[in-house]
Amino acid sequence: MIGRRATVTGVVLAIAVAAGCGGSDGSEAGSGLPDLTLPSVDGGQEIDLAELDGPAVVNLWATWCAPCRRELPDFEAVHQARGDDVAFVGVNIGDTAGAAGDFLDEVGVTFPNYLDERNDLTAELGTATLPVTLVLDADGTIVTEHLGPMTAAELEAAIDDALAG
Repeated sequence: MIGRRATVTGVVLAIAVAAGCGGSDGSEAGSGLPDLTLPSVDGGQEIDLAELDGPAVVNLWATWCAPCRRELPDFEAVHQARGDDVAFVGVNIGDTAGAAGDFLDEVGVTFPNYLDERNDLTAELGTATLPVTLVLDADGTIVTEHLGPMTAAELEAAIDDALAG
């Protein structure tokens, strides 16, 4: 009986991770962003994530991700209120430039967004879930890695923590 319970528990955990409910085992709080260069959604200048100056908020999202779609307007509102204190960067995971750009226009997002069509960043971070929000301190160190959607209040608190550290 114990062996069967352990097998069921293992299967449930494997399903949860495969469904994007698992945690991250890659880049975590205390490290910097991986050395990846990504093109801009709007065709502008690309970004080298490892050279991103903090403090900063990096949000990983996709057009097909319902929680991402819900949180991006809150991120834009916080960007409008706090954009002078902290850089905001969006990273679209897996969509084309056209699909990502159309969605950003639809929801009114104005902060810079970049494309990761091959999912390199999620692979480097070791996560299969979206959205993911990373908050970096002034030194570019990840001080918050949040899996799942964030409210404006949660984002504000994470920014405050990064600025205080």
